Amino acid sequence: MKLVRKPWVWLSRFHYRRGYGVHSPFAYAFIRGVLLETWPYYAYDELERRHPWLERKVLTYPVRCRRMLFRVANAVHPATMAILGDRPLERDYMSAGVASARRTDDASSAGLVFIAHEQLSEAPSLLPTLPHSATLICEGIYEDDEARATWQAVISHARTTLTFDLYTYGVALLDRPLNRHNYKVNF
Repeated sequence: MKLVRKPWVWLSRFHYRRGYGVHSPFAYAFIRGVLLETWPYYAYDELERRHPWLERKVLTYPVRCRRMLFRVANAVHPATMAILGDRPLERDYMSAGVASARRTDDASSAGLVFIAHEQLSEAPSLLPTLPHSATLICEGIYEDDEARATWQAVISHARTTLTFDLYTYGVALLDRPLNRHNYKVNF
C-alpha cells in the first residue's frame, strides 16, 4: 500500500514544491535552505561510513529524511536536545548537526525535540513545557488517524507559530515573532 501511496502523495503536493506560494521570507529561507537543501554537508560522509548501507537505505525512512534532521539541528543550533523514542540513526544525524548540544532525556528543557511515531501522542502535553523558541520535530504524522489528530493538536496549540508539514515529518517552531501559518512542503 505504501508503494501506491508514495507517488500519489507526491503528485497531490506537487504545487507545494520548492517553496512555491510561500510569501514569508523566513519561511521560504527555512524551506529552501534547510528542509530542501541538496548540497552536501561536512558530516554526510562520516555518517554514511559509520552506518551500514542496509541500515541507511532500507529502513523506514530514506537517507534524505535523516539528512533533513541533520540540517534542522544545524540551523536551529540548540544548547540542548531531546530524542523521544528509540531512534539511533536519527540521534546520530541530529547530534552530528550540532555537536555542541547536550543531549537530555528531559524534553521540557530542550531547545530541539524529536518525537518518534510511537510516542507522538505525548506531543500536545509536551508543548506547554518546552522553552521559548523551541523546535519540535514529529515523525510519522500521517501514519494513522491518531497521529493525524495529534499533529492537528500541535498545529492549533497557542504556542505554535510556524509548522511545516513534510508528510513523513512535521516541524513546529514555537514562540517566534511571526504570523501563524501551516506550510505544506512537497518533500
